[in-house]
Amino acid sequence: MMARSSDSFRKTVEILRILSQYRKPVGSTVIREELKKKGFLLSERAVRYHLQLLEKEGFVEGHERSGRTITRKGLEELNRVLAAQRLDFVVTRFLSLAYSVTYRPDAKTGVVVTNVFLIDKDFHERMLETVRVLWDRDLLPAPYIKVLDEEEEYNEVSVPEGEIAFFTVCDLTIDGVLIHSGIPVIFKYGGLVQAVNYKLIRFVELISYEGTTIPPLEVFVRSNQTSIMSVLETGSGMLPAVLREIPAVAREKTIETLSTLKSKGWRGILVVGNPNEPVLGVPVPMDRFGLSMIGGITPGATLKEQGVNVEAFAPHCLLDLKEMKKI
Repeated sequence: MMARSSDSFRKTVEILRILSQYRKPVGSTVIREELKKKGFLLSERAVRYHLQLLEKEGFVEGHERSGRTITRKGLEELNRVLAAQRLDFVVTRFLSLAYSVTYRPDAKTGVVVTNVFLIDKDFHERMLETVRVLWDRDLLPAPYIKVLDEEEEYNEVSVPEGEIAFFTVCDLTIDGVLIHSGIPVIFKYGGLVQAVNYKLIRFVELISYEGTTIPPLEVFVRSNQTSIMSVLETGSGMLPAVLREIPAVAREKTIETLSTLKSKGWRGILVVGNPNEPVLGVPVPMDRFGLSMIGGITPGATLKEQGVNVEAFAPHCLLDLKEMKKI
């Protein structure tokens, strides 16, 4: 397959995968809907563009107005790519997004990692109120959002009719700030943290980033295992959270960097552990300490618990902070 950016490469691979599941020609509308399920919020125009590139390479074949099918060459390419791509996909993508962060606390601007949540436009105010409450309770990394109205497009996010898209800052932005401060961050787990009477007790579920092809927190949210509303109302419940490991020698620098972020209005840090000690019940290897943060999917999960139909893409893309507004 011709050289492309990693994000474009993922889109084209996913298009080939979708086409491989159909025996008849498939149009761009169907492909767009299937791509959305995988976190790609493209317009039909963008889908057609990628299809044209694949057709030039001989991976798909056009059938006038009835759509396109995958060719034998396309199937061979898909099998080759998927065999090499499956494991470590999530952790590699997360690290790539974190490394791409250019936001610096002293500059007050720069590129951040964002989550995207698609909801019915009638729930606009509900989403705003949910984000504000989470921010007040330190369950949101940063107080910035961006809203796209129905049928608007931005940064390859295309909003369907009758819906709106909310962008929020992802916890991966904090990872990015740490990394660019010279702190090695090791991505370990996504899981559920139990809170009792407003006190964080322990991780009750964990999924390793290196052992999954699906972002771990998506698994817990889709299976309705969070109870964030209960935490907000009673202090007890299950929160989606992540766990990182950092070399013990970098602990002082980590605390200093997190303190700087906090002074600039950032939140979402649950626990900074001590060297060689468990974090929320999870053992940490020798000469490392654990860092736990609230998961970026939390706003979408909270709305889902309230009965709102939410499509969550967390994380999703990079966005310049100046394009967002403070809540």
